[in-house]
Amino acid sequence: MEKNLSFGNCELDLIMLDQQFDEIVFVEVKYRKKDDYGDASLAVNQKKLNNMTRVANSYLRKKQFQKSYRFDIISVVGNLPQAKIEHFENITWL
Repeated sequence: MEKNLSFGNCELDLIMLDQQFDEIVFVEVKYRKKDDYGDASLAVNQKKLNNMTRVANSYLRKKQFQKSYRFDIISVVGNLPQAKIEHFENITWL
């Protein structure tokens, strides 16, 4: 639906529609060349989730969507095509 959406100094990488559940998915993509410092998903902390929430709320108000929504992380470690790619759904447990 959207990519690289900014609100103030906060940004969301992707906004998708999960047609199976009819919900909006706000996605943060994290890339690391190596996993020397752990999985790329570990870069999403509570502060980042708060910023994602701020952008998501602004987007939902602007578009007047009444759909449920969730936050996901896509973690990419290494170079394509051998990169390790993981999808973490509903990361509100942070």
